[in-house]
Amino acid sequence: MSVLKKAVGGIWVNLKYGIYRGTSWVAARLPLKLDYALASLVGDFIYLTWKRHSANAVSNMRRVLGPDVPWQVVKRTARQSFHNYAKTLVDFLRFPYLTKQEIQDSIPVRQGLNYLHDAPKGKGVLVISGHIGNWDMAGAVMVDYGITLHAVSETHEPKKMDDLVNGTREKAGMKIIRLETGSLKQMFAALKKNEAVTILFDKPEPETGVAVQFFGETAYVPAGPGAIALKTGASVIVGYCVRRKDDKTFMGVVEPPIEYQSLLTGDKDRDIQIITQQIVTCMEGVIRRYPNQWYMFREMWPRTESHDAEVRQKRFWGGKSHIEMAKG
Repeated sequence: MSVLKKAVGGIWVNLKYGIYRGTSWVAARLPLKLDYALASLVGDFIYLTWKRHSANAVSNMRRVLGPDVPWQVVKRTARQSFHNYAKTLVDFLRFPYLTKQEIQDSIPVRQGLNYLHDAPKGKGVLVISGHIGNWDMAGAVMVDYGITLHAVSETHEPKKMDDLVNGTREKAGMKIIRLETGSLKQMFAALKKNEAVTILFDKPEPETGVAVQFFGETAYVPAGPGAIALKTGASVIVGYCVRRKDDKTFMGVVEPPIEYQSLLTGDKDRDIQIITQQIVTCMEGVIRRYPNQWYMFREMWPRTESHDAEVRQKRFWGGKSHIEMAKG
């Protein structure tokens, strides 16, 4: 049975690779406008059928937009986030076939990149981003600015899938730190050489995370970035790349460095919480500006039964129904 299970598993990972390679090839050859139109349809399909994910997105968006915004607007914004996420997946599929010049041309607006070079020397830069906009394009912006950038990424199976996905990022100039044994040591080594390490930060961790105030409520987020900053003294900067209104190009932004050194108390756990809260507060401002480009389809905040019931009711019956919304 174990041999059969292993064989089936091998067939499945190779099938995933074949599907990815085929859709990537097709996406790169279709007009971008058509790719994005198809992506919006896929986003609608996922929003309507993956009920738990869309309920999470609506619940999260209610926190982001605030209690005074009508439910119709909350649902429409959540639905748009599925559209934009599907477009980001299209960008990811097309990425292996884009030249370096095409990547750079797609990011004509760049703000705050000087903060990367102006950061104090000797301890490196920890660049924090989230599931917002397009993080691969964000990495390309920093590499183009002459920054040695190490991106923390999962290892993909099979190896040829990893070679295709992370190999493409390496081709664009990024250095990949794979999340496996020794990854933390590699991060410390890169920072010690005064290089930059980028981490996607906004994953909810209700069991082991650090408690922070996020849009006025308590959420639990990873302690890793705060702990790394505390240990190394690295500069902490929030960076991101968001889709512009023309739906074809991006704007790369680097926020001013987060000031945390003067806030430290000497208590390790407290200091990690302080740094983490500073990061979250900065990220909150970014999400407020681009709520429909925040792809958070997990339960970001612990939900009460009454809130869950309201989300379920409004998701289907509040204002326009889901089906009416899908029809526009």
